[in-house]
Amino acid sequence: MPGFRSLFRIPSGSAMMMFLTVSALLITHLPRTSVSQPDPGQITRFAVAIDNPGDITSLLSLVDTERLVLMGEASHGTSEFYQLRALLSMELVAESDFRFIAVEGDWPAFARINAFVKQKPGAPETLDEAMDSLTRWPLWMWRNHEFRELVEWLYQHNATLAPEQRAGLYGIDVYDHERTMQDVADWVASVDRSLGRTVSRAYSCVSRYNSIGDYIRMVAQTGEHCGPEMERALAAVRSLEDHPDVTEWDFFRAEHGALAAQNAELHYRANLEQSGASWNYRASHFYLTAERLLERYGENSRGIVWAHNTHIGDARATDMAQFGILNIGQLSRMNLGNDAVFAIGFGTFSGEVLAAASWEGTMQVMPVPPASAGSLEYLLMQVGPKDFWLDLNDREVASLFTRRLPHRAIGVTYNPANEQNNFVPTNLAERYNAFVFLGETSVLDPLD
Repeated sequence: MPGFRSLFRIPSGSAMMMFLTVSALLITHLPRTSVSQPDPGQITRFAVAIDNPGDITSLLSLVDTERLVLMGEASHGTSEFYQLRALLSMELVAESDFRFIAVEGDWPAFARINAFVKQKPGAPETLDEAMDSLTRWPLWMWRNHEFRELVEWLYQHNATLAPEQRAGLYGIDVYDHERTMQDVADWVASVDRSLGRTVSRAYSCVSRYNSIGDYIRMVAQTGEHCGPEMERALAAVRSLEDHPDVTEWDFFRAEHGALAAQNAELHYRANLEQSGASWNYRASHFYLTAERLLERYGENSRGIVWAHNTHIGDARATDMAQFGILNIGQLSRMNLGNDAVFAIGFGTFSGEVLAAASWEGTMQVMPVPPASAGSLEYLLMQVGPKDFWLDLNDREVASLFTRRLPHRAIGVTYNPANEQNNFVPTNLAERYNAFVFLGETSVLDPLD
């Protein structure tokens, strides 16, 4: 790994405005006056300083029998978040038999990367070829040296194992729906040419539009939509489950691709609603992917999920719940049980981040201003160690965080001049099981 100090696709036009309306529900302005906060000196007693990689992996002593370990990030462009999550993930895969890492990335691109790390027939032959599967903006989110080194490590780790024991790497998102639909149609056609034409016709209901924004405008104007066609394509895939020429992995990949395409259409179409439905369709697919991977790997299997803090931290511990917005952190606890899920949040006080000024804009190195008084990050900067982690399952620690404090959240688009708006009211101990705080952070090292 490099030295320790070395929000996703949305449609344009009217649908973009709907998305921004929902996103605005998730943030708060920082308080204009000082408010009562925990005493930093009390928190210092429980802060475990991070001076070297071993200090962060000691956090994993808190993980017991949990089936999912959720790892967050306060931005998609911070090197240290990727480095530390990679260290934690490698330890869990190598020492605790965690079978997969699922990330906030696209299903079709990561299906190719998964084939590479598991060394499947027909997989990309080189690491560079595998990384070239990542083609959608924002490229820096996954096409970076920090993540590339994790992919390489997984490949080398798996090389020592039997095929059925190899750890996988998957995408949990619904975006890149065009490529997803094409992958599904191509696979069906390779098994049954006539059925492949049926799937292609079904998907043309969406793909015939120049953009997803054009599709949404059609739905808004006519009230008609492509939901039935998406269901028809999924049914066609499922009809091939017992075909003699179909392998278990190829069927799973195609079926989940069809589910991703179906949920993408629901996600986009729900932008027309004045509610959190669009966010919730996407969040539900995140959880569905993790749940299906656990089922695929078998009874008592275990997995890791990487996503933004706004996804992995329990939404019920924030103002998201007030607006009916949920996430994978909440859904995992509700469906698997609190004892089966361990969520790790990450935060920073200041530094730099990779982001863009506008959607699909140019990647920039941007400053992360010092967190303002009244925020969680400002409080934690007063604790003592520059970098540390907290065990939020500890009752004494949890008792120090009984009220909601503004908690920084930076997306792939960012305006440092308006940074005071990028905070989510959070009860830290209810949102996460552990929290990693870094005083100053730096930018990812992009491949491009």
